[in-house]
Amino acid sequence: MSGLKLPGVGSGFPVQTFVDATVAGERAAKDQQLARRADAIDVQLSSYGSIKSALAEFNSALKKLSEANAFQKRSVTLSEPDFITAQTGKNAVAGSYSIQVMQLAQAHKLGSAAVAPDKALGSGSLTLQVGSESFSVNIDQDKSSLADVATAINNAEDNKGVRATVITDDNGSRLVYFADKTGTDNQISVTASSNNDGEDGNSLSSLGETYQIQAAQNGRVSIDGAIVTSQSNEIKNAIADVTLNLTALNDPGGSKPTTTLTIGHDKDAVETNLKDFVKSYNKVIGIINQLSRYDAENEKAGPLNGDSTTRSLSSKIRSLLSEPVEGALEPLNSLTALGIKTKQDGTIELNDTLLKKQVSDNFEKVGALFASENGVGNKLSSLIESFIGKDGILTQKDESLNKQMRRVEQDADRFEEYMASFELRVYKQFSAMDMMVAQMNQQLNSMMAAFASMPSMGGNQ
Repeated sequence: MSGLKLPGVGSGFPVQTFVDATVAGERAAKDQQLARRADAIDVQLSSYGSIKSALAEFNSALKKLSEANAFQKRSVTLSEPDFITAQTGKNAVAGSYSIQVMQLAQAHKLGSAAVAPDKALGSGSLTLQVGSESFSVNIDQDKSSLADVATAINNAEDNKGVRATVITDDNGSRLVYFADKTGTDNQISVTASSNNDGEDGNSLSSLGETYQIQAAQNGRVSIDGAIVTSQSNEIKNAIADVTLNLTALNDPGGSKPTTTLTIGHDKDAVETNLKDFVKSYNKVIGIINQLSRYDAENEKAGPLNGDSTTRSLSSKIRSLLSEPVEGALEPLNSLTALGIKTKQDGTIELNDTLLKKQVSDNFEKVGALFASENGVGNKLSSLIESFIGKDGILTQKDESLNKQMRRVEQDADRFEEYMASFELRVYKQFSAMDMMVAQMNQQLNSMMAAFASMPSMGGNQ
């Protein structure tokens, strides 16, 4: 109704203008109250959300230092990276090994006699052996070209590990068979049985007349003088919990006769994770400080100034960071000994020189400081979980604030219903007044007209 600007029906009285003014006066205080409530809740939700996000990031950094394998990763260094690659597990023993790649594993490969590629070879069967296993492929007369036979071999349901392809060179076309796997245990052989019904004298038997293109070969490597042989170029656990992959031959008489493999603790990764820990911790404290501070100069308080939940979090997290760690080993029984110190504003700073020294000299003790049962990592993770976990304090705060916001929205909906009713009531009241004024005006006009038509009291006849 507020969009209609109608004058009074009978009097010209600005009914809608007065209705709008009355409704606006009724609405203003409540609208402001609802807006203030919603804004206050929004600010708190946003503030707690910022803290939760920073705590989640901090927890991710902690996990890199508190998980069981955080300090068990190994680094791998190769003096010559062109001959081998290496992967290690947590049980690999730190040390150096002299490795020479003597032979690369390769798959057995056979070629058939040359035949016409577009001629039918006729019906029959091929029996292919791979190591100690074999399978047979039946060939139909109308599907017996070289390409057809290769397809039949490759699609055989019981194929034991032989593939076939057609190779064409200056001497003609032939079928090439090759083993799926490398090593002497996977040598292949082919036997053909033909019904001699091929086109132009061609026969399936020619596919059983094979010659060796590439010999089956095992991988061979020398590790500190000990010879290790493998069916493949992957060699597992010749060195405990180390997997070697052979990629090229060393040159015994040349400039690269061996490759030195060095296994150590992955100290660089730990240093990086410790720096990330400091960075993410400072982000948490920085956000808490910003949201809870009081600017005395401008007399302005942060949205969480005086908030007991934020104050409790800040107190607990700082306390855990400063207290000695039960189960840690001297000289690393606290973060201070690692080079981490607390500044006046609650953030921490890292002494890079001291950190490098402790990681280098006391690597396992750094692990005990963070990753032991009562270590810094586990304690801080438990604290963070108590705030942002499923039943955490901040999670419950969010749920409570969202309920409050829904109540504000419900109050706003009810108020809108009330205002619609109020506007209609006010409009009816002003309209009724307008009609009364119109009637009074009509009566007055009638009276004035009657008076005007009456003869003059002292006039001429």
